[in-house]
Amino acid sequence: MKTLIIIAHGSRREESNIEVKELTEKVKGLADSEYDYIAHAYLEMAEPSLTQAIDNCINNGAKNITVFPYFLNSGKHLKRDIPEIIIASEKKYPDCIFRVTACIGMIEDMPRLILEQARSN
Repeated sequence: MKTLIIIAHGSRREESNIEVKELTEKVKGLADSEYDYIAHAYLEMAEPSLTQAIDNCINNGAKNITVFPYFLNSGKHLKRDIPEIIIASEKKYPDCIFRVTACIGMIEDMPRLILEQARSN
């Protein structure tokens, strides 16, 4: 079973967390049958945590988990926190393949998307 987890920072402001849930639903709508399951998680201040999301995916049969960091740059969360969680998960679930993509800010088309958004407003 192929799974995608979108991981965001998390916020005390529930409206921000809802935006991540809504984004996840939109990704589900576009993904077609590419992923068997698409979930969201938060690093801090909201649930599910990345560990909880991984556990849930594994309990539902995931064998291949891609983690997409919904972060603009590769600060300490991407360089330290997320890798630590993935390493612990690899030890806990040795039969599962884990992959972490580059953060959203590193997407090659990001400069073009920024200009398009700036021009449209």
